[in-house]
Amino acid sequence: MKRAVTTIALFLSVNQILFAQASHKGLWVLREDMVSRQRIDTFLEDAEKLGFTDLFVQVRGRGDALYKSKFVEQSAFIADPSFDPLKYVCDEGHKRGLKIHAWFNTYVLYSNKSENPPDLHVLSIFPEWIEWDENTSNDWEKLQNMGNLNNFEGVYLSPLHPQVNRYLLVLLKELISEYNIDGLHLDYVRFQGPVYGYNPEGMKQFYDKYSVNPRLFLNGAPLWRDTQSYRLFRKLYDQYRRDAINELIKELSDYNRKLNLPVVLSAAVKASPVDARNNFYQDWAEWINKGWLDLAIPMNYSTRAKTFEDNIFDIKALVAEEMLSNVWMGIGIWNQSYAEFENKINISVSKDFPNFVIFSYNVVKADKNYSEKIRELNKRTGS
Repeated sequence: MKRAVTTIALFLSVNQILFAQASHKGLWVLREDMVSRQRIDTFLEDAEKLGFTDLFVQVRGRGDALYKSKFVEQSAFIADPSFDPLKYVCDEGHKRGLKIHAWFNTYVLYSNKSENPPDLHVLSIFPEWIEWDENTSNDWEKLQNMGNLNNFEGVYLSPLHPQVNRYLLVLLKELISEYNIDGLHLDYVRFQGPVYGYNPEGMKQFYDKYSVNPRLFLNGAPLWRDTQSYRLFRKLYDQYRRDAINELIKELSDYNRKLNLPVVLSAAVKASPVDARNNFYQDWAEWINKGWLDLAIPMNYSTRAKTFEDNIFDIKALVAEEMLSNVWMGIGIWNQSYAEFENKINISVSKDFPNFVIFSYNVVKADKNYSEKIRELNKRTGS
């Protein structure tokens, strides 16, 4: 009995030491809570009361803007067209000592199957910018027939179309230069999966650069089953896809540094950098290692502790040791009990990842018991 009591006491004291290392406790806030002063006031009050330090507030969902943009229509969710949610949340959040990160859905563009996009939506104006897959099917066609599709996230902009990154950079630079944000947070900064990346103009650009026609390697084409040729093509084309997203990150990083503003450039990324690089062409470990990204937040949402820990092993294998402090662990709470969530915190901190971001505020506001436990956790993880 004495040994058991001693062991428990030692475990608790170690946890207290580990928790005390946390200085950043973040929360993702979806755009539905950014539509009015009242709703913003509510989540700011909750965040302060619960002990969060950083809020990642969604300002672009599906090609719209929850801010005053010169280039994008304001979200239809905002009832008062004169209201600027991002300015308001920055002003009021800073009064409470909260850091505000503008959460921007990057390449994902549209997911409403029931109606066509507005006339001024970028999908309506530039339909040629969207993504295609290796079966020569574009995302808009898929969305309209998505009853037969699994794991389809919606219409994406193609990173390979030469105009897409230019367009996105205009929007991202506007946010950095026009708003008093503490951070700019990119989401969906990737391809939808390994079968995507065959926008016609993007393939033409590849042909102009390498004199290899990607159409020869599309599903059903004559060379599809030529293993050696296909393997060589895929290696080259995979890097072509990675490079397109790398260029966006690097150019945005260069711009941010030239302005010399204290804006933290971050991204929500796939939990395993190996999976991210190989299947989504999101080489986020390189972004961190090269200093293009200030902060990566792996969406380590697995309910299984082993999978959660395996993802951490992948992170430590690819991210340079001196850059690991630039990784905050993203942890889901909608899909697991509080005990499971706290175990993920324990694992993260014990593996030298003391900072975390929770997905999402929706659970915090709906489950008072869960939120109260998070408040107690955040008190233990005092900055």
